[in-house]
Amino acid sequence: MNVIAKRVFTTTALMMLSLSSWVVSAQSPLLKEQIETIVMGKQATVGVAVWGPDDLEPLLVNPFEKFPMQSVFKLHLAMLVLHQVDQGKLDLNQSVAVKRSEVLQNTWSPMMKDHQGDEFTVAVQQLLQYSVSHSDNVACDLLFELVGGPAALHTYIQSLGINETEVVANEAQMHADDQVQYKNWTSMKAVAQLLQKFEQKKQLSETSQALLWKWMVETTTGPQRLKGLLPAGTIVAHKTGTSGVRAGKTAATNDIGVIMLPDGRPLLVAVFVKDSAESERTNEAIIAQVAQAAYQFELKKLSAVSPD
Repeated sequence: MNVIAKRVFTTTALMMLSLSSWVVSAQSPLLKEQIETIVMGKQATVGVAVWGPDDLEPLLVNPFEKFPMQSVFKLHLAMLVLHQVDQGKLDLNQSVAVKRSEVLQNTWSPMMKDHQGDEFTVAVQQLLQYSVSHSDNVACDLLFELVGGPAALHTYIQSLGINETEVVANEAQMHADDQVQYKNWTSMKAVAQLLQKFEQKKQLSETSQALLWKWMVETTTGPQRLKGLLPAGTIVAHKTGTSGVRAGKTAATNDIGVIMLPDGRPLLVAVFVKDSAESERTNEAIIAQVAQAAYQFELKKLSAVSPD
């Protein structure tokens, strides 16, 4: 390569790098404006975290608000259970006895519908699949018993360097007192950090990571949330959280996850809708529209730096 060609190549490379940097830094406010437009006028408090593959920090909306997690914390719990499996403290194949009379009644539990009789056994791996993929409340609380309860989970989250998250209650305790759900809270920064640690695949063994990823991709709850407006076939590994409705307000309609971009890179998105007076359809539409905006924003960035 002669001197002139080298200069042209170097100049072009620097221009591409400069353009890429401009797209990352200068356009982020545009995405935030889009998100603010989506939530404008809604009778709800909405928290958002978007962490693109090129971003050094997540884009955050309502970063200082405390959002009730509801079943989103089942992702945190699954990571702890699998961590203990990796340590040899638990075994995926070990059996757990389930007595129908002793578990939480009148709650969401596909597992209890799938099994007959007053007593039966399930493997730890099955409990994890029910809890993550189907957001099963009974399976969740059985897992809590195995790891040492909410306090053990809180300690584990802190050990990951995630500080703005509190876990003090299991599903049974939240069912007993509607206000307890607000004590299981997270900030948007903290939930973005958790997603990053999950996606970076450094916390768990390869086998445990693969299982958790599979269960999150197979999530059956919230199909109209993060996945709702994305192109058909887009891979989304996610975990939802949903409260009941009290006095006309829904405390929590949540979804967090990893959206795979067409080039194979991860886009981390979390949307929490708190104390909403809107309908379930509207709450889920907010989540879907934010995910769509973030996804399309990343596609535009890819297009802007494409050599074509």
